[in-house]
Amino acid sequence: MKRLFIAVLTAFLTLPAMAQEDALKDLPGYIDFGELTSVYGEPKVNITIGGTLLNFVGAMASKEDPEAAQVFSQLKGVRVSTYATNGDTNAALDELNSVKSDLQSADWEPVVQVNDEGEHVQIFLKINGDVIDGLVLMAVDEEEAVFINVLGSLDPMQLSQVMQNFDVDIDPQIDIN
Repeated sequence: MKRLFIAVLTAFLTLPAMAQEDALKDLPGYIDFGELTSVYGEPKVNITIGGTLLNFVGAMASKEDPEAAQVFSQLKGVRVSTYATNGDTNAALDELNSVKSDLQSADWEPVVQVNDEGEHVQIFLKINGDVIDGLVLMAVDEEEAVFINVLGSLDPMQLSQVMQNFDVDIDPQIDIN
């Protein structure tokens, strides 16, 4: 049942993707990941979810996980694109480095940078006072290239609580100053 629900929800969410993408472009945490379709073909995963649908997901999760529901209510958008690299990482690494340069020049904070044995991971935060306005995760390896952009106001402590619920270990003492 859970798989069917996820499949239906994913199909429902991808229908208005272009309109949602355009609506997200003016938000402070939005990052353009460029175009990799000409190199790798259509993405294996391509998700663009706006604030209205995130609020819907948050409302559905409110009984099971109120902390997650609170985080969803503060999000304005989530964008995910995953491409199969099939061993050819050159274009994906070029895009990763280009976006990394753009983020650094726009005062995004690098949080994680891994370059080890064919794995390249970059995580950046757009920090505004005591909240996070955006998160970017980029990961490239021999199998795939993943580009994720989360937009909205996130409290680091709330994000930490939600991630712990999903067994993701992050440090709640992230220095955002």
